Amino acid sequence: MTQQPKLDYTVRVFDQFYNLDLAVGADQYEIVHSFFTGVTSSQKVAKSFTDTLFRIASITQIPVMELLQNFENSDKLKVNLTMAYYLNSVSDKTVLYGVNQVRAPNASVARNIVQ
Repeated sequence: MTQQPKLDYTVRVFDQFYNLDLAVGADQYEIVHSFFTGVTSSQKVAKSFTDTLFRIASITQIPVMELLQNFENSDKLKVNLTMAYYLNSVSDKTVLYGVNQVRAPNASVARNIVQ
């Protein structure tokens, strides 16, 4: 009887910028990546969005497929806005993604802001 080789059905998501190293299911990775490939303009953006969504899922402990459901039936603009919303929810409070012009407090208020 021949023994079947054990196949590894995981994908390693590694992002040097965020020091991210995750092992995710290949099937989930392919589903998320193929979705973003369909709604973005390039493979580079699709890969970046895919990795970012897995990072957000890891931080928030929300399953990635549940997060992906929020992108269904979305055009490019809504995908970008939703991704900016998720990034803003897990990033430092002094950073705002997807905002063109940030309101600046007046000088007397600004000196009292603790970061």
